[in-house]
This record gives sequence, C-alpha cells and structure tokens, in this order.
Amino acid sequence: MLDNQDKILTEQSQDVEADKIEQESTSEEVITQPFSPNEIKLSNPPMNLGDLIDRIMYKWVNLNTEYQREMNLWTPTQQSRLIESVLLGLRLPAFYFEEVNTNHWNIIDGLQRCCAIKNFCVDKSLKLVNLEFLDKYNGKYFDDLQFETIRDIRMLPITVNVLERGVPDQVKYILFKRLNTGGIELTSQEIRNAMFIGRAIDTVRRMARQDEAFKQATDYRVPSFRHVDMDFVSRFVAFYRLGYNNYEPDLEHFINMGMSDLRDRATDIDIAKMESDFHKSMVLAYEIFGNRAFRKQINREESRRSINKAYFEVISSQFALLSEEQIIKLRANKDVLVDNLNTAMRESTPFWNSFSGGTGSVDSVRRRHSWFKIILEKSINGIVISINDDNKIEDREF
Repeated sequence: MLDNQDKILTEQSQDVEADKIEQESTSEEVITQPFSPNEIKLSNPPMNLGDLIDRIMYKWVNLNTEYQREMNLWTPTQQSRLIESVLLGLRLPAFYFEEVNTNHWNIIDGLQRCCAIKNFCVDKSLKLVNLEFLDKYNGKYFDDLQFETIRDIRMLPITVNVLERGVPDQVKYILFKRLNTGGIELTSQEIRNAMFIGRAIDTVRRMARQDEAFKQATDYRVPSFRHVDMDFVSRFVAFYRLGYNNYEPDLEHFINMGMSDLRDRATDIDIAKMESDFHKSMVLAYEIFGNRAFRKQINREESRRSINKAYFEVISSQFALLSEEQIIKLRANKDVLVDNLNTAMRESTPFWNSFSGGTGSVDSVRRRHSWFKIILEKSINGIVISINDDNKIEDREF
C-alpha cells in the first residue's frame, strides 16, 4: 500500500513538472550599441486628469483590446482605492506615454491606472468598494457623484511624460522596461506588444493563437495569459529571420531586432513563407518527439521535464529550414535523432548547460544551435553519434 502511495505521489510530481515551462537564466541586460541621452526626447505637457479622461474617451490613448484584457489585472478594490486617492486630491504617480502622432499615444507606464480611470470615468462600469477613508462613496458609480466632485476629479493635476517620435527601438525597449514601475511588472512580450503594434505583432499573435500544430507540439502547456505563447513565437521569428550566426546579446535585444526586421523588411510573401515553415516545424516536432517535444532528456525512460524555451528556439528554427527531401529522410530516421540528442545531452555538459544557464550568452546560443545542426544532419543520414573525450561529436563505431 505504501509503495502504491509513493508511486502515485511520484506520478503527480512528474505531471506537475511536465506542466511547467522551465525557468530560464539569461545574461544580464547588455547595450551593445551605446546611445546618446539626446536620443531620449521626453516632453511634459501640462495636464489635469480631465485631459487624460478625454484622451481615453476619444481613444487617443491606445488601450489595445487584447493588451488591455491581459493587463487589466487590478481587483475592484485596487481600482477603487486609486479613485479614492483622486477623490482625496492626492497626486498620482507619473504617467509615461509614447507619441505615435498628435492624437495617438501608447502607454509605457500607467496602464493599470488608466484602466481604473477608464472603468470608472469613461465606461462607468466600476462601482467603488472597500474604500479606506471615504466610506460615503462606497457603492457609488461615476454618475452618482455630484457635479462639484466630478469637477474636482477632472481638475486634479497629473504628471505626464511623453516619449517623442524617433527614438530607436532598442532605446525605447529599455525605457519601457525601466519606466514600468507599477504594481504589476510588464513582461518582455507585453512590452513588445506595445512597441510593435501592427503587422508584426498581428503575425506573431496569429502564429501563436491560430496554429493548432504549435499548440499540439507544446502539449497545450504554453498559455496565452500575459502573452507567454507569443513570447515563444517571437523567439522563433528572431532566429528564423536573423540566423543564430548573427546573434548578439542580450537575448531580449536580439528578439527585438527580429521583430523590427519583421516589421520593417518582411514582405507579405516572406510572412506567408515564415508561417508555413513554422507550421511545418511544429508538425515535424510532434511527429518526432510527441509530447516530449522541447524538453531536455538523457534517455527515453526518464520522466518528462518542463518545456525549455531554448530547446524550442533551436528545434523550431532549425526544423523550419529543412527541405522536403530532408524531412522525408528525417521521418525515416526519427529514432536516430532522438537517441543522438539524448546522447549529446547525457555525455556533453557544455551542450546541456547551453539550454540551462546563461542561455543568452553568445557561446551558449552558438553552441546549442551548431551542435543541434550537426546532430540533425547526421541523424537525417542515419548516422549514430558519440561524444569523445575532447567533447566533440563523432560517428559512433560499432
């Protein structure tokens, strides 16, 4: 009986691990092309809260539907406390926006506050609850307030900083990241969604959300919540379009370069081919690895590990480049590929580590891609490998 309980607990633990995405340790933020402070152009237009309410009402502040839904994470109590601060006449933290044009701003920092203001003052859907000091306003909506109170809300001075047009993408990304000071920190992909609104983000979203092969290959374990699925696809885009030989740190910088390239240089034909190649790679990954795709393993018998982003990056981008002839041969030798990868993971510490620690370093990126490419080419031709004492791949002798 005890043995059965131990077995059940072990299986449950394995299931939990298989449901996870492996935490990744990348390199520190690196600015490979230092920028001049003169490139950061911030203006500070005098504004009160009424001006911001009007801009939100007329959709002059971008609250992209999906982006807002993912980020509208404050509870009714948190939103109510923000409105209570306004009613108390307290100055709110500074808002930061990016100027697209005169009538179009993107949010850099302050989305949660803008959502609360929109819900209460524009949509009028927020009912004030659990206020700390102004009990008399509990249960009230915006339209329940007296004219004088509404006037005071609109007249509250606010600090607004606007990042003017023309700031380079990498500088903009770092500013987005560093100026995001709210209670819920933006993820890297959420920042990209704000920076690359339009065709680039629409393409990544379509690949992540509409390609069933991607969902199946990742065993339906990569969530859309906070755009985790789009982060995986953005990583594929960067390595597919730029190539691992052109990698330069840090990893987020490289992914942003890929998104810039997709936005500025990709034709409709390029995008269609990329989507087709991505679908092809996902189908092939599932055919070869099943529900173990993108998970490190050293033998076939071990429990499934967590999905590894670096492994996804390598397999997806390398499979996408295969010709139809290579794919046919690989399908015939898929067991050779699985066993060869297990051998490399088991017998080469540097190869294993390139997927685990410091995954954003140049050495790690080039090692995992170049080794996988060699192993893939040999496996396509049915060659079984071994790792010699000098940590090099060689054909196995029988």
